[in-house]
Amino acid sequence: MIKKIKIFLMSIACFFIPGCDNNSIDHYIDKKEKVDLRTFFNGNVEGWGSLFDYQGKQTRSFFVKIKGTFNGNVGTLEEWFDFDDGEKSQRTWDISFSSDQEFVGKAHDVIGDAKGIQKGNAINLHYTLRISYDGSTLDLSMDDWMYKLDEHTILNRTSMKKFGFKVGELVLFMKKMP
Repeated sequence: MIKKIKIFLMSIACFFIPGCDNNSIDHYIDKKEKVDLRTFFNGNVEGWGSLFDYQGKQTRSFFVKIKGTFNGNVGTLEEWFDFDDGEKSQRTWDISFSSDQEFVGKAHDVIGDAKGIQKGNAINLHYTLRISYDGSTLDLSMDDWMYKLDEHTILNRTSMKKFGFKVGELVLFMKKMP
């Protein structure tokens, strides 16, 4: 019982203390691998991922094909998802860079602009994603992190929140295809 109370109190403290969630893009500036979204996603990429609920239980897995086309600082990413439960979906991102590090993305199921930044081996995107849920829709705050592991591989980890509370997570490995 004491352990449950301690966990509860730590959870409450982390909700009110910003330092508990202190991942910063600046932590990745000095990493050996350098990532540029325009280069890595220009062409064909394939990915394998899973969705997890707020308790960390895997709820779904999926395969995604991505085709990127960039011309300078403007590009398009087309994504085709195949989920293990038979669902298929598609998303097209329109991306434009305002500098070498900062960019904005738009997609049909993203509310407003997705704001992104890249430094070192990391890319971070913040956006609100509208998903279908239980016969209605739900808007989730997405904190999307991508880490370039090597020349051909990116690890993607996305935290999904509603009203500031974590409701799920996505983990995805992406491989640049020849």
